[in-house]
Amino acid sequence: MEPLTLRARISGGHLHNEKNAAEMGGRAARKKHHWDEVLNSTRIIAAVRNVEDLQRALDSPVKIVYLLFGNPLNIRTMLQSVRDSGKLPLVNADLLQGISRDAHAVEFLANCGTAGIISTNHETLRAARAQELVTVLRTFMIDSASLESARRFLGHFQPDAIELLPAIAAPLVIDRIRESYPELHVIAGGLVTNFKQVEGLIAAKVDAVSLSNPDLWLV
Repeated sequence: MEPLTLRARISGGHLHNEKNAAEMGGRAARKKHHWDEVLNSTRIIAAVRNVEDLQRALDSPVKIVYLLFGNPLNIRTMLQSVRDSGKLPLVNADLLQGISRDAHAVEFLANCGTAGIISTNHETLRAARAQELVTVLRTFMIDSASLESARRFLGHFQPDAIELLPAIAAPLVIDRIRESYPELHVIAGGLVTNFKQVEGLIAAKVDAVSLSNPDLWLV
């Protein structure tokens, strides 16, 4: 792989990497296929909120890393470091600073090397799908209305995975989601503090658990 592919330069708001965009599109398609394989072989996702924890994630045995922070100045470097560690990087587009959630922002993140996009926004995920990126719908399960809203969303657009927050709600709603979308990967996240909770979620047939506590990035 040529170094230029990983270091597309941005100047004056224009991307000077037409050749690299095509190459990245092919890579993104392969990463999407790889996503299914990796998610089927792991149960812990490292959800990283700062640079210090990113280094701990890189040194850990986890195979998937969520970046829940970043800006246009550092996101490319962080994605590169995750890839160099042999892990699959996904970016939460809703939590980045200085980057919007529109199609141009998603294209920028694709060219920076993300394997996927996490978002609560329908159009952001559609833009990610157009870039052949992995798509993860992040949704909050606070009541029955939240569940029905998520089901309506899935009726219009089915992502590669849905992340249910807080994690303790996942066992309560997973059967209703799976009965309509049996192939959809289900991830649980939020308010998980120990391995016993992780084991309970896996027993409830959750595919993986996203965790922000580095002490739990052990399996």
